[in-house]
Amino acid sequence: MGVEVSEQRKPTSAEANDQGETTAGRPLEVATPPTGQGIAAQIMDNLRTGIRELQWRPVLLFGVAAGLLMPLSFLQTNLLSIVAGLIPVGTGLLLGRRVKAHYGLHGFFTGAIGALVGLVVRAVMLFLTPLGAVELATINATPAGAGTALLDLWLTTAGFIAFSLITFCTFGTTMAGRTEQRNREARKEVDSRGGKLERPGTIRTPDDVRGLSLPQFGTYVSNLFKKNGFKLKEYRFVDKDKHLDLWMEYEDEPWHLRLSVADKVNPGTIEGLNQELKREGCRKGVVITSTEFTPGALKSAKGRLIVLIDGPMLYQIAEK
Repeated sequence: MGVEVSEQRKPTSAEANDQGETTAGRPLEVATPPTGQGIAAQIMDNLRTGIRELQWRPVLLFGVAAGLLMPLSFLQTNLLSIVAGLIPVGTGLLLGRRVKAHYGLHGFFTGAIGALVGLVVRAVMLFLTPLGAVELATINATPAGAGTALLDLWLTTAGFIAFSLITFCTFGTTMAGRTEQRNREARKEVDSRGGKLERPGTIRTPDDVRGLSLPQFGTYVSNLFKKNGFKLKEYRFVDKDKHLDLWMEYEDEPWHLRLSVADKVNPGTIEGLNQELKREGCRKGVVITSTEFTPGALKSAKGRLIVLIDGPMLYQIAEK
């Protein structure tokens, strides 16, 4: 009987990986997608973090205020639908502008606190004050069934109060919070740029160009270059509004524009841009002014990759 003594071929590393083993013979650790249990744990962790970071002072303040106002809105039957709708939404909008994160969680707890307060106040109004008898008279309840009628009335209005406050406070806070966050980010971005561009007035003559402020001049130049195929990438006010730098792109090549509205542009502006171009590795530089250049500035730009455009020339370019 023959025996097979031929040497067995060792699997390659790729084959070993296909078999779930490394070249050392150890099983590979294959990453597994998060399970439902892992997602639930992450949600609970985020929830605990949100609760720890809740701003309880505005939550309690707005929650109690909304809880007191909601039952009082039932005293004005004609305005009930309007007032009862404004209270939870308005509470959420005001709260969303004051908290910094976890907007939905803040709104939910505010609505829940408001609902609890509202239910207690509504119960006191119905069972411990003459208002209960007044409301019973409006629904023509019999004396024998007064207690049941009051309980049914309380349950109906309590459900409305709880649903309105929790739902619309959560929604209003979330919407207002996200909007305020976008506004904060926009303000922060404007601050990092030293200011924002402004819309210029109507330009009919070169003197109109000369009368533009630096933010208006920046918009005017930016729009003019965009019409000629340029793309605005970034802008920044420099040296306390002395200059405005625009970084633009034309046919995938960067351009650095330095704008000024000074009475006369001196050589320092050209020298400063030249240093910036060297630092950035940019080969296209333009100094644009709404006024004019001094003779020294014109001389400074000679032999350099910097183009000078004064106010009259800019106006002619715009009119072409």
